[in-house]
Amino acid sequence: MNIFQFTDVEDSDKEYKYKILVYPNITFLKDLEKDSYVVVLGNIIRELNKIRDDLFFTIISPSYINSLNFENTEQIIAPQVSYPNSMRMAFPFKEVFSNLKWKENDYDIVYSHLPEHTGNLKNLLYNSTNISPAFIGYTHWTEFKEITNYEYQVGLAYNIVGLLQMSKCGINTQAQKNLVLKNAKEYFNDDVVSKLDKILQPQYLGWEIPKYEKQITDKNIIVYNHRPHTYKNYPWFLEQTDKLWEQRKDFEVWVPLAESREKEYITNEKFDRVGYFSKLSSCLVGVCCRQKYEGWAVSATDGMSVGVPYLFSDDGSYHELADEAGIYYKDEKDFSDKINKVLDDKEFRKEYSDKSTNIFEISVWGEAIHQFNNMINETIDNLPMLKEDTESYKKVVDFIHKKKSVTKKEILDYLGWGVRISFSGYRNRLRNEPTIRFTKNRYEVI
Repeated sequence: MNIFQFTDVEDSDKEYKYKILVYPNITFLKDLEKDSYVVVLGNIIRELNKIRDDLFFTIISPSYINSLNFENTEQIIAPQVSYPNSMRMAFPFKEVFSNLKWKENDYDIVYSHLPEHTGNLKNLLYNSTNISPAFIGYTHWTEFKEITNYEYQVGLAYNIVGLLQMSKCGINTQAQKNLVLKNAKEYFNDDVVSKLDKILQPQYLGWEIPKYEKQITDKNIIVYNHRPHTYKNYPWFLEQTDKLWEQRKDFEVWVPLAESREKEYITNEKFDRVGYFSKLSSCLVGVCCRQKYEGWAVSATDGMSVGVPYLFSDDGSYHELADEAGIYYKDEKDFSDKINKVLDDKEFRKEYSDKSTNIFEISVWGEAIHQFNNMINETIDNLPMLKEDTESYKKVVDFIHKKKSVTKKEILDYLGWGVRISFSGYRNRLRNEPTIRFTKNRYEVI
């Protein structure tokens, strides 16, 4: 297999004080641009770039992803498995290791979006390279027993073990964090659960500012813009819409991620990102059913950002997401009553459409990014460094001053260092030298 690195960095002399290695969580291989991790990461990098210019990201990807192409990014291509039950076990050790090029590159922080692989990645870096980065992350999904029917469940334990390898890790909601801690007690003692409690930080995802053209239609469109899977309670949703169809046949249900039209009232038109938001803007109401894993719903924030009222199951995570802008149902009858009301009552619909756009304005990525930035800054503040100017450190400084511009490999070759001497402590101390600056892959005299 040929593995390639891609970068669009035009100015190789640009200073980047910190390099971040990003590990992916790919669940939608057939269209990477629509993968939730890709969308989230793209927004995080874009917004971080608006408030700081000292970060460079190396992103491990299954293939080149256009939306992650920024001036301060490069991509390492390594295979990924997306089927949930196997992705946790399929760590591509050989491909990742061969493309890290650890003698040439440094990574100060690992930003892992797949906790289950974090231990493998940490083992690789700490024992097979001379890089000792700090580990942080974001956990998008947890295999709770409440939502899976696997005969042998290993995902949750792997997830928690991976989380414990990090100093901090973002999680969708406080409700989801509570569920993780509750389940962790079945595997780990109170001390471990307490450590996990300190690591996990609720980080609400920002709301994307959509590009779209407002659409108006005379159709009564209900949108279910989530994955049509059991864990999203899609079968229950179809049961309710079947009952609704028996009452009235004046609506259609748009399920953009559906592979086929399972019901006569279902449509599944596919669009690019602009077309998707344009179509969303024509919908009268969106639906979020009960989700036992208490996660965030980017699909709901997509719709609310263009003024679509949403009907939510009365769950803790949805209240965190929508607050007073959501319409909440408690049971099947309540669902029926409220979806009929929102379809028939134009004033009620407008009230919650306005509430949706209002909460969108205070929840955009430009506001949400600060919690992610704070985690990075906390991590930077705690990066380990040499406590004093050792003889070896002085040799490194003198070598850089003599050569004016050197690579890490040139430093290692000069000193005869290999895997056993961690370079990270030296790199972190070099950052305090007023006459030395870091570029993407060089150390240069100012």
